[in-house]
Amino acid sequence: MKKIFCIILCVATMLFSRTLKEIQDLGEIRIGVRLNFPPFSQEYQGEYNGFEVLLAKEIGRRIVGDKGKIVLLGVNAKDRIPMLQNNEADIMIANFSVTPEREKLVDVSLPYLLTMLGFLAPADSGLSKVVDFYNKRLLVIPGTTSEEYIKKNKNIFEPITIVNCKNTYDCFQKLKNNEADGYFHTVFSLANLEVIDNKYTVTNKHVSKPDYIAVAVQKGNKELVDIINKKIIELSKENFFKKAYDETFKIHYKGTIDRKYFLVDDVYSAFG
Repeated sequence: MKKIFCIILCVATMLFSRTLKEIQDLGEIRIGVRLNFPPFSQEYQGEYNGFEVLLAKEIGRRIVGDKGKIVLLGVNAKDRIPMLQNNEADIMIANFSVTPEREKLVDVSLPYLLTMLGFLAPADSGLSKVVDFYNKRLLVIPGTTSEEYIKKNKNIFEPITIVNCKNTYDCFQKLKNNEADGYFHTVFSLANLEVIDNKYTVTNKHVSKPDYIAVAVQKGNKELVDIINKKIIELSKENFFKKAYDETFKIHYKGTIDRKYFLVDDVYSAFG
């Protein structure tokens, strides 16, 4: 009975998601972007800026028009899927890594970035491989792709003590307080901390195979996914992603992350 109730609840929620036509008729689109996640997105005095903010504004403008309203909603990682499911946002452009588990819950667009998982540790620690953390403590944020990776590869992570933390900055504070020996997360997140404090470094940028970062929408909202895909291809052909990368990532990371390893928009040049 409980399972049937959950299915009915999910279906009911989907019935109230805003369609592309409803969004365009209303002239408003609600887009989730990350809170305090530079250079992807950062809020300051009521304004958001960053790579994904530029993308959100441009995709939003191309969907609702120059006179339409683009509502940016600050979200944490754990909020992204629930807010889509609860119709609190129309789309998420919020550092959303695509995984098979997540694709069961939401629909995703064509990717616009690649991401990989890595380790952050003190620069002089010598901790770079998974085995280096055996019998040591590793920080992980619940509900993230890093936690999913550990669950999938539990045998190789079993000798490691996993320490949960709330968000990137909570993890970093715990690392600096010697509550753990390293931090496991996406390279983009870790490289941001390396910029803040060079006593810590990304000791391994290729722990996992690459994942894609894409726009997420509520499950079943095909027309909205289709138009987002169309806009991503258009933006790619206009070199939007390279320009946005240079205006945000290149400056923020001070050249430590080469865009050729993370941008995927070149493949869309083949689209008609």
